[in-house]
Amino acid sequence: MTHWKHATFYTFGWIMKVVAFLWLDTCRIAEFGREIEERYLKENPGKGLLYASWHRGLFFVIYWYRNQNIVSIASASEDGELAAQAAKRFGWLTVRGSSSSGGRRAFREMEALVKKGYRGGLVADAPTGPRFVSKPGIIYMAKRTGLPIIPVIWGADRYWTLKSWDRTIIPKPFARIVALYADKSILVPPDASRQECEQYRKQLDNMLNRIMYQADHFFKTPDTTDPRRIEVPNPLPLP
Repeated sequence: MTHWKHATFYTFGWIMKVVAFLWLDTCRIAEFGREIEERYLKENPGKGLLYASWHRGLFFVIYWYRNQNIVSIASASEDGELAAQAAKRFGWLTVRGSSSSGGRRAFREMEALVKKGYRGGLVADAPTGPRFVSKPGIIYMAKRTGLPIIPVIWGADRYWTLKSWDRTIIPKPFARIVALYADKSILVPPDASRQECEQYRKQLDNMLNRIMYQADHFFKTPDTTDPRRIEVPNPLPLP
């Protein structure tokens, strides 16, 4: 990467931080189910933890989990550099790699860090989709580290949807935002077979898609004060 590009990406990261704080500080955020995270951290001081979400909500997640010793993997591409520079400005630690370049090395770096007590966050359908279908990486991360995965999703009453592969959503200024955690974590045994890991991966997809449905419909259901009470249809429709 040229010095000019590096300077441009570095500047982009700081601009994103300023814009995000001015923008998202106008929003009202309500959390539901976070006690699963709080209980684990209280009972396991100094231990790591894994989070999983969908790529469409990355913009807000980076802001929401700022300055909390969270490590993630960013693509080795130039788009990944933009995301990495923005994440760094919010106190995230990023390791670089993708399926085509340095992916295994990045996975091992992240594994070592979460074993030391960092919390790891992965957008499970990254880097290129398909949307709402997780890659197996986070399941194998959980298997190798012994750490639980907590699925988490957010939604808003007013947002823009980008025409990207993941249909990124960005909350509008003064939006109401709901952050929703799954009611349980996923713990993958260290001796789980490949077939069992695939079942855990499907379980993660189902959990993320269920709470995504509840988060997306929370503000469309005015009589509901808790998104966890929203009944999820079967089969589950995806946005």
